[in-house]
Amino acid sequence: MEQIKVKELFTETKKVVSEYKTKVEEIAKQEQELKADLIALQDEMTTNILDQENANVSDRVYLKIRNKEINQKAEIINVLLEELAEERTALKLEYTPIYRKAIRDDSARRNGYKATEIAEKYRYLMLKEVSDIGKQMQSQYREIAADIYEVFADSEVKKEFPRLEYVFNGDHYTPSFGWFNDAVVSKKEVFSACRGYEPNLPKHMEEFKKDVE
Repeated sequence: MEQIKVKELFTETKKVVSEYKTKVEEIAKQEQELKADLIALQDEMTTNILDQENANVSDRVYLKIRNKEINQKAEIINVLLEELAEERTALKLEYTPIYRKAIRDDSARRNGYKATEIAEKYRYLMLKEVSDIGKQMQSQYREIAADIYEVFADSEVKKEFPRLEYVFNGDHYTPSFGWFNDAVVSKKEVFSACRGYEPNLPKHMEEFKKDVE
């Protein structure tokens, strides 16, 4: 069976995604730099506190001043991080309608793929193949049936062999078919395939799959 190649569905949408990601990366870069500065300040704060424990009075005054400066700088960085978080949210709000428009513009591209027509096509081909086999089997049955029934239809033969009708019956000469469901393919199975889920492989096709692979 020829594999169908789906054309690109999200041409316009991917352009918007790329544009959005570029702007988000700028925000992420700033956040990364600020967080790195914050970690460095935290390390400096820890060192400052440890140094105060063994410092003399004059050094301790300097260390406390420096400690205050570190705290102030850390507060500023946290404010900047909050502003960047707000900027990220604002960017999402800005791009949501742009995404929606791009998705609408791209939506027509999905219309060329109709699972209903594919299911109907292979349903017809399946039934046609079964029909061709059944037609040939019935044709061969009819060719010989008259000669057989010329003997089997005799009243004396029927009396002697009452179950002959079960030996040579037209209903026996059809392709074998056993199925537990009303439909060979259910809507649920088609919908599942539409979502990309593969069907279970019938046992009689396992060797076929190995050959293909």
